Amino acid sequence: MRILQVIESMTRGGAERLALELAREFAAAGHQSGILCLSAPGPWAETLKVEGLYAGCIAKRLGADLTCIERLARFIRDYDADIVNTHLFTANLWTRLAGLARRRWRLVVTLHNIDSWRRPIHKALDHCLSRAADHYVAVAAPVAAYWRKNGAQRTALTTIPNAVRCNATTYTRPLESLPATIRACGRLVPQKGFHILVEAASLMAASGIKFDLEIIGEGPERARLESMVMDKGLCDEVRFLGERDDARSLVAEADMVALPSLREGLPLVLLEAMHAGRPIVATRLDAVEYALTHEREGLLVKPGSPAALAKGMERMIALPGCAAAMGLAAKNRAGRDFAIKRVADSYLRLYQDLVPGGSP
Repeated sequence: MRILQVIESMTRGGAERLALELAREFAAAGHQSGILCLSAPGPWAETLKVEGLYAGCIAKRLGADLTCIERLARFIRDYDADIVNTHLFTANLWTRLAGLARRRWRLVVTLHNIDSWRRPIHKALDHCLSRAADHYVAVAAPVAAYWRKNGAQRTALTTIPNAVRCNATTYTRPLESLPATIRACGRLVPQKGFHILVEAASLMAASGIKFDLEIIGEGPERARLESMVMDKGLCDEVRFLGERDDARSLVAEADMVALPSLREGLPLVLLEAMHAGRPIVATRLDAVEYALTHEREGLLVKPGSPAALAKGMERMIALPGCAAAMGLAAKNRAGRDFAIKRVADSYLRLYQDLVPGGSP
């Protein structure tokens, strides 16, 4: 099969990481595999080019660039795609529009998030275009439940979870070795809850807990977060590492991973931490609970509560044996349910059902 994935840009994010890993798996299985960027190539485009997985970029302009519809349709025709699989709102919207005219390719739309941010116009567009896709894929059961009521009611929808490549190494530095290195990773935007994490760090410091908190990622909230750290006198405890090419290793080598998000699909940083067997403290969101069971594979705390988050992290530090046991259980769960090859095979089975004779 000729499989083309479409995404707005290959920035360093979870959906982009999934697209990259899937492209690798599809190519390894003998399929023609590529990724098309709509707006800009992004920092991971060079990786795609080196691996022969970069299809191109149509340079969509910001906003309602209606001219991109024909460019996108023409690109897909020239690529001679059998399957087009889109990721995230922008690619999902414009590729469905590009496919309204007569087409021979099959369109799969991957739904990564519970998009509660959508305004009435966005919801209306999703409703009107729901039948423009041949199949929808949700990355977690709660995401599927949301979209069955909010834009994908009239087309088949399957749940195929997010996944990452298995990290073969389990890092075992005990939490008795204080200060504990706590790491969090993600785009610095309000929904990721890093301001809650900084507040929790302040409570821990006031309680005399010894820790180093390192936040990996960039975004518009960085200046505000750095100001919070200075105001609370946490400059010795909290560091901002920015975007890092070694983010995966940094997460895997942490003593503990914190996920303070207020809204998520199925976050890949959570799966990275699980694969590495890291103790995890995360907010109790539906999609997080889909992957991690409280007190079995990690600790889940109330979203938006610095006190609850601080208490969870303090508990991990105070009970290193329990923390290690939960980390091992998380690693076993990730290897069973969230391995990239298993997930890629699920996508390929779906594609083959949509494309007659769709074997390599």
